[in-house]
Amino acid sequence: MGKISVAEAARIMGVTPMFLRMGLRLGRFPFGTAVQMPGGRWSYYINAERFRRYMAGEDMRLHEEVS
Repeated sequence: MGKISVAEAARIMGVTPMFLRMGLRLGRFPFGTAVQMPGGRWSYYINAERFRRYMAGEDMRLHEEVS
C-alpha cells in the first residue's frame, strides 16, 4: 500500500490543502490521519487505497479490519 500527498488528494477532491489538513486533524476523513509532532509541527498520512475507496463512494465501514 502506498500513500498520497495532501496536495494531490486535495486536488482530486477539489478542495484546498488547508481544508484537507484541518479535516485530517479533526478526524473527519476515514482515509488518513494527522499527528502533531514535538515542537508543534503537524505530519499527515493519507492511505492511497482507502482514499481511492472514499472517492469511489464505497462504504468505508465495509473495509474496516476486524481485530
